[in-house]
Amino acid sequence: MIELVPLVRQFRSIKHEILNSVAETIDSGKFVLGPNVQMLEKEVADYLQVAETIGVANGTDALVLTLEAYNIGPGDEVITTPFTFFATAEAVSRVGATPVFADVDPETYCIDPASIEEKLTPATKAIIPVHLFGQPADMDEIMAIAGKYGLVVIEDACQAFGAEYKGMRVGSIGHAACFRFSDKKRKHDR
Repeated sequence: MIELVPLVRQFRSIKHEILNSVAETIDSGKFVLGPNVQMLEKEVADYLQVAETIGVANGTDALVLTLEAYNIGPGDEVITTPFTFFATAEAVSRVGATPVFADVDPETYCIDPASIEEKLTPATKAIIPVHLFGQPADMDEIMAIAGKYGLVVIEDACQAFGAEYKGMRVGSIGHAACFRFSDKKRKHDR
């Protein structure tokens, strides 16, 4: 079997750091939202140059919770891309909204802003561009469309932590953003 993500090899490289952090957490008795989570939230906010971040279990939960925070639900539509991990559309469906798929830009494989306006209806409440494989979506165009129609932009940056768009980190451009950390490769994993 070909291993998709070399998690065991990655774990070995940071094993002592992880085990020490787990031991500290167990010793503290603070298993939920403890000091390690607060430290991570602050470090991520500083790195992205945003006011705050909130740690949750995974990228899907982040998307669902963000949609709920913007009161997106039954009867609403959310424009996104079909070329992504299924969790993007799943999150939209989980809140009762309808995912509407725009076309994909053949050069970036991200959502094509030119096709977003074609998909708009009175039920459209948000756009979820996906920054894919570290490649940012065209956020200038997406934010302009969102501003013109009063839409929320939720960046799905789960596959692009650290990517930049015109000098800004993805996840700092839209109204909100979602990330995950499960398969970030390190230099020595090559």
